[in-house]
Amino acid sequence: MTYLLYINILFQIPTKHRIKAMLKTSIYRIESENNGSNSTIKVTGTSKNELLIVAKTADLTPENRKTLSDILNAIKYNLEDSTMLLLDEGQSVSINTYIHKHDIKKVISFGLSPKDIGLQIAAAAYRLIEMEQLNLVFSHSVGDLNADKQKKIALWKTIQGL
Repeated sequence: MTYLLYINILFQIPTKHRIKAMLKTSIYRIESENNGSNSTIKVTGTSKNELLIVAKTADLTPENRKTLSDILNAIKYNLEDSTMLLLDEGQSVSINTYIHKHDIKKVISFGLSPKDIGLQIAAAAYRLIEMEQLNLVFSHSVGDLNADKQKKIALWKTIQGL
C-alpha cells in the first residue's frame, strides 16, 4: 500500500517582528497507479515530440482518430511521435509515472477530467495550464470536437501555445 504525505506550510504575520509558520498535514492513500476498472491502460506511440495524449478508448473511432491526427498535424505534431494513453470506461490513471518515464513536457486530455488523470486541480476546457515544466490542456472528447466546430477551433487556438 502506498501513501502520499502532503505538507502545506501556511505563514501568518501576527506582528511586525515575528513570523509564525503553521503546518497543515494531509495523508492520502494511493490504491494503485491505475485506478478504476481492472483492465490495463493501453499505451502507444514513441514520445519523440514529448506530447502525452490521454483519451477514452471508445472515443477513438477511426473517424475520431483521423480528426485527432488532423488537429496535431495543424500544429506540426503527429500522432505516431506522441505517447497516447487509452482508458476504458470508468478507468482512471495517474499520469505522473508516464510523464517521467517518457520525458513528457505537454499533455492534452480529451474527454477526461483532471481527477481522471490523477491531478487535484481545477481546470477549464481549452485553457493552457503551466505547471513547472509541464503544459496541460483539457478538451472535450474528440467525438464532441467533431460535432461542434467551435470547440475544435477553441482547442486549436489553445494548443498553438504548446
